[in-house]
Amino acid sequence: MEPNAENLRDRLISRLPQPSNLADYRREVAELLAKNEKGLRREKWGAGALWMFLVITGTLMIWLPGQAQNPRPDQAAWLAGLATFMLIGGAVELLKHFINRARVELLKEAKQTQLQVLELKAWITGPRP
Repeated sequence: MEPNAENLRDRLISRLPQPSNLADYRREVAELLAKNEKGLRREKWGAGALWMFLVITGTLMIWLPGQAQNPRPDQAAWLAGLATFMLIGGAVELLKHFINRARVELLKEAKQTQLQVLELKAWITGPRP
């Protein structure tokens, strides 16, 4: 194994919480997860509102030029193209939200597993009656 890899491994292991401060670490993890959940809820509302706005606006941009008395094909084409790019942008925002939601769920699972490992480590190394 390379010396740099061992150095990195040692630094990562030294950053792990010890069983002696397990209660503090559990509290910090709960605060971190609550903060992430709050941000995710806010992002969900924002992405949903943006998506609805873009869908309504894009639909109107495609539908209204066709309802005019003397439609101009060049204007209708530009509006349809703009609506397409707006809808693609909205879809990207929704995709970002779905990725962030998966990231938060993965973080939650990893932290729960880490807490369980630390509890087992504390139980194994703890005093026996």
